[in-house]
Amino acid sequence: MYLYGASPLFNGNQEMSDFQDRTGRVLISQEYDEEKWAKAAAAARDVIEGGWYELFTRKFRESEVAGDYANPKTIAPPYHPVYSEANFPDGWKDIDPFESYRSTFNGEVNFYHNPEIIFSRVTNRAEGDYSYLGDYCDVADMVKHQIPNSAGGYNMHSMTMKQCDAYDMADGTPFDRNDHLEGYASAANKNLRPYDNLEDGVWMGYANREPRFYASVGYNGARWNCTSASDQSATDVINKQVWYYRGKLDGRANNSERWLATGIGIKKYIHPNDCMNHGGNIQEKLEPALRYADILVSYAEALNNIEKGNSYTIESWDGSQTYTIKHDINEMRRGMKPVRMRAGVPDFTDEVYNDRELFFERLVHERQIEFFAESQRYYDLRRWKIAPQHEGEQIYGCNVMMDESNRDAFYTPVRVAGVQTAFSRKQYFWPMIYDELQRNKNMTQAPGWQDYD
Repeated sequence: MYLYGASPLFNGNQEMSDFQDRTGRVLISQEYDEEKWAKAAAAARDVIEGGWYELFTRKFRESEVAGDYANPKTIAPPYHPVYSEANFPDGWKDIDPFESYRSTFNGEVNFYHNPEIIFSRVTNRAEGDYSYLGDYCDVADMVKHQIPNSAGGYNMHSMTMKQCDAYDMADGTPFDRNDHLEGYASAANKNLRPYDNLEDGVWMGYANREPRFYASVGYNGARWNCTSASDQSATDVINKQVWYYRGKLDGRANNSERWLATGIGIKKYIHPNDCMNHGGNIQEKLEPALRYADILVSYAEALNNIEKGNSYTIESWDGSQTYTIKHDINEMRRGMKPVRMRAGVPDFTDEVYNDRELFFERLVHERQIEFFAESQRYYDLRRWKIAPQHEGEQIYGCNVMMDESNRDAFYTPVRVAGVQTAFSRKQYFWPMIYDELQRNKNMTQAPGWQDYD
């Protein structure tokens, strides 16, 4: 709450001077107060100093067990002279970044054994009972829509090309759609894929991407494990590549609504066991409503918004100590670096930490990746007041009209007409509904929405 209160939408936002109560009192702060950022930083630091939570990690695995798709051999990130030689949280030597991130969300670890989750919702159900999916657990319902047709799912939730391209390369450099590797994965070009998560036939634009990409993106040709499938015909789905070319089982079809509008699937929250046919079931999920990574990144964000040279003394939550809050790159690293190390990508340089505008750009990007599909970005873009630039853009995807014989054209970006968005000023706040306005005559309507009086 402190972080939101310090953010531009609520802190000195004179563009919202018309958000007023019945007496004409302006409800949005009209004067900027930097100390609000210091209070936000202190609140985050309270959680850090408390030692109650930690980032979830999985240990480095030297080898794989044959047929155990839930526990693959660790693919180490590209060698870095510092981070490849240091254990977590100073590096990633002793952890599996891909599995650490994937297992945080996919149900591999339940709520009570995941030290990262602060607030969540969970569901208990009988095995094979899918009635809970729409009623009790939004995450499990989302997974049902992400699972391909071939595994019994709805095959309807797709990722925008903007989100897919946002994931960096394995060495931490930005992905460039105009400068990626050409062709398709094969044994012949394996040496071009030092961080190798690609199956044969996959477009090389998906090669050498950071671990969070492979834990989150169900790209064309990705392998879906479906290990809970158990009946005699289960070999049709267990550990199979899924293709979204037109004419394929999971590709576009004119007689069905079950195909991906962008041709890019979503694997975040998907467990290797998850399957909805052939006797399979979905692993129980938890919703990461608030997790420790958010506290860490928020701490770095709050410190970045304090002018260099300014300092604030803020009491801890219980009054037992005081914090000196200032723009301190070592403290900013204390928040950002562990999240980057767990993800298997290099930390930001001193140049980034010392440049407030540059750090903010990297922060926006980092939150887009780290908190994808966690109901964060919608609110982040609004509290930062940058929603018009991002939510008013055209939405692009792969050309799902193309079959495999025209696979080069499949990856050519096309505008996805059916899912375009727009943004207007009134969308910074939701409207007060009619019933609430009737119950409380002192309540006023949010700017830009219809007032029923």
